[in-house]
Amino acid sequence: MEHYLLKILKDTTDYIESKLYDELTLDNISENVNISKFHLLRIWKGATGTGLMEYVRRRRIAASLSDLLSPLNTIDFIADKYGFGSERTFNRVFKEEFYITPAKWRKSPIALDILDRFNADFISCAGEGLIFLKSVTVLPTFSLAGITYVVNIEDNMQKQTANRLGVDFFYQHRPKVLNPVAKDVYYGYTTVPGVNLPYTYYQPSIQVDTASIIPPGMTVKRIATHKYGVFTYMGLHRPEEITSRNLVDLFEFIYTKWIPTIEFRLKENFRFEYINYARCNKQYCECDLYFPIEEL
Repeated sequence: MEHYLLKILKDTTDYIESKLYDELTLDNISENVNISKFHLLRIWKGATGTGLMEYVRRRRIAASLSDLLSPLNTIDFIADKYGFGSERTFNRVFKEEFYITPAKWRKSPIALDILDRFNADFISCAGEGLIFLKSVTVLPTFSLAGITYVVNIEDNMQKQTANRLGVDFFYQHRPKVLNPVAKDVYYGYTTVPGVNLPYTYYQPSIQVDTASIIPPGMTVKRIATHKYGVFTYMGLHRPEEITSRNLVDLFEFIYTKWIPTIEFRLKENFRFEYINYARCNKQYCECDLYFPIEEL
């Protein structure tokens, strides 16, 4: 049986792509895939990084390029064919997407980066959730405040120690940090001290800056600017239920498939989890895992 989240993504993509020339609204898309609008928007944004109706608009702009290459099609005709309503609107959204007007591109075509059809086949199942490579991202220097623990790797797999420590920090210690950068965002910072050692250092944290007031007993970790591979886990459960068991398939992929293909330039071996509780609820969660590639 196909995974529920994966089926929603595939059905949504198929429906949109089959209706690019027709009227498409959030209502008729959600009705066709038999899911609430709110839930669909959250799942789609989490998996693609693009708003649902933004995806529709950008896919229509990409599809219009083939029509623009034919001199028989007027720009007004193309605008109407793809549901933009008027030539003026089509010109505006086209220029916002490609930084050139349709008329200028038609006269002198140049290479354009387009939004291609979303392919859910690049997403893998992981127990109750889905996992995928979200992006390669550069994060500027930032600081985390939290409590550092030594966590035995085998013990963590059996007893989910890091999960327990993270939940305790988020509800018991996080509120003690005054003026954090984002009060609803949790960071689980892991330092790997050496190869084949049976433990790691785990620091449940919250992001802070110079305006933050940090209570005694917390460690502040400054993380330099890095380029990261960012992987996402999506699950149909509360964020507190994200454990190493949920993520075992993701870690296996990262360490056996992704890491061997990457050239790393790092001074420190670390990674961190990023969970924005504002994007989660009792039936849905997202967790981004940041793996540094290079310090910049």
